[in-house]
Amino acid sequence: MTDYDWFSDQAIEVAVDGLEKEAEKWHGLAARMREVSQGAQGQSLQATAFVVTDALTGVVTAMDLKAGYDKMYEWLNSLFAQAGVEFDNMGAALTKNAKWYANADANVAQNFDAIASS
Repeated sequence: MTDYDWFSDQAIEVAVDGLEKEAEKWHGLAARMREVSQGAQGQSLQATAFVVTDALTGVVTAMDLKAGYDKMYEWLNSLFAQAGVEFDNMGAALTKNAKWYANADANVAQNFDAIASS
């Protein structure tokens, strides 16, 4: 029984095709997250949305609730924006790996030549 030929043309093609499909998926997810991020930017609430009808504590409660809401709103919006960037980075990394696999035979030969000549 022989070892599996990891650098065969068939193995390389499968790896490249799979990585390229996965990269497309991540770029698509990045585009969707950019849409979510843009949509969420306009979802802010005014302090009046948190007003409680109690005359004595209503103003204080509304301001506390608004401050908590704003903090969460800003945090989520930063995550949405960051997700688009990170998902694109993942797609780019997968594309880079696909290109490396496509040239795997050449890379192995170069590595072997470097070892042999040292």
